Amino acid sequence: MNEKAIVAVIGRIHRRSNRFIEKELKKHNIHGIAPSHGDILFQLYGQESITMNQLSCLIDKDKSTITALVEKLVRLEYVKKEQDLNDGRIFRLSITDKGRALKPIFEAVSESLLAAVYEDFAPEEKEQLFQLLRKINL
Repeated sequence: MNEKAIVAVIGRIHRRSNRFIEKELKKHNIHGIAPSHGDILFQLYGQESITMNQLSCLIDKDKSTITALVEKLVRLEYVKKEQDLNDGRIFRLSITDKGRALKPIFEAVSESLLAAVYEDFAPEEKEQLFQLLRKINL
């Protein structure tokens, strides 16, 4: 086994997953959304509103990256960004109706991706893989 190749394989899986998601979104006539936007929308589907800082922690991306991703979602009218009523330095994010309408499509794309990824896995292999990957600490 080539231990040095593990990180490269994980990177390749990530890139291929992103290409798969992009292709599926195009099939649903969704343009301008990248896989990294899905992380944000997923968090907003589960919460009424969230701060930029909370979002940054939840999806493990730095604030400047979050800002750029959120601004695009705001321009596309999928997300609403408003100043906090109690603290003007804080911005709160919420999903719009247009953004909420994407949820079933994102769920279908996610199901398709997972089906493709785990096609040749037995249930116990999926669990074992998950447990092993959780051991990686960076």
